Amino acid sequence: MGYHLIIDFSPVYELINSLYKFIHHKQVKNVLLQDDWFRETQRKLDPQFAKQLADERFEVLHRINLLAWQYKGDQTVEAFLAWLQGQPAGKIYEILSPWVRSIPGNLGEIRDRMVELLSKWDEQYFQNVDPNILHSLKKDAEEKERLLTTLSPIDLIEEATNGLRLEETKEVKTVILTPQYHYFPAAILDFHENICTCLYPSTHAMKVANGEEGGEMYSLVTITQALADPNRLKILRVLNQHPANFAEIHKLLGLAKSTTNHHISSLRRAGLICAHHFGKSTAQKYSLRTNILEKFGEQIMEFIKK
Repeated sequence: MGYHLIIDFSPVYELINSLYKFIHHKQVKNVLLQDDWFRETQRKLDPQFAKQLADERFEVLHRINLLAWQYKGDQTVEAFLAWLQGQPAGKIYEILSPWVRSIPGNLGEIRDRMVELLSKWDEQYFQNVDPNILHSLKKDAEEKERLLTTLSPIDLIEEATNGLRLEETKEVKTVILTPQYHYFPAAILDFHENICTCLYPSTHAMKVANGEEGGEMYSLVTITQALADPNRLKILRVLNQHPANFAEIHKLLGLAKSTTNHHISSLRRAGLICAHHFGKSTAQKYSLRTNILEKFGEQIMEFIKK
């Protein structure tokens, strides 16, 4: 029996996502919003708040997403934060316990800390985000909801994430699929007890932020850069013959594991290969997305002829 796919959108998800993108900017590589975005955002923040975020070590992104999913009130940031502030620690435990194995004992303190950080971030950054980006995220989620009537959950997730296949396992009963912009083109997976949250990169939002032509160019450049390496071409050749796991690809290339991972990641970001996940954040095998390669030539010619 397959898992139940839920497509969900709320600006709360993007509020959380953008805050963590800022906090962990040094660790996040190969995304659209890089150092320029960080510096410009930091410049607009209150210096004391910016200093507070520089020292932040609050790892609760995945748990807040579960709370956002369970919240059923008015879908605004203000309403969610007011709801969260009013939840007793015991109620938060009750909400999280079906899916989170290890829950800290100081939930009241964590709740207050989350509300404080997210409120300041909303006031000083998120309220200034182009509303058209948030609107495009909502439209993206509505589009995926319609596609769910014609595609299987696994195929729909692959299309939304540009190459992640969340295979059916007995461990995963529910997948929550949510569009996001700030980590584009990355997809963010978190696995819990019987549930997985997947924040997928919204091409719609990226094109709104960068223009239709800029969005097309970014996609084409990503693919051409991924192809411009002999080791990556070797990976594509072997995956055309059969799916392979990391160990097999590593043996084929004869390179350091970190270098092998870099090449695989480059192909995955470009959407040229599938990463197959069986209830874990780490992919267990990879396969070739032949249809993407076949369309690439057509996309190049269409772009050049414009």
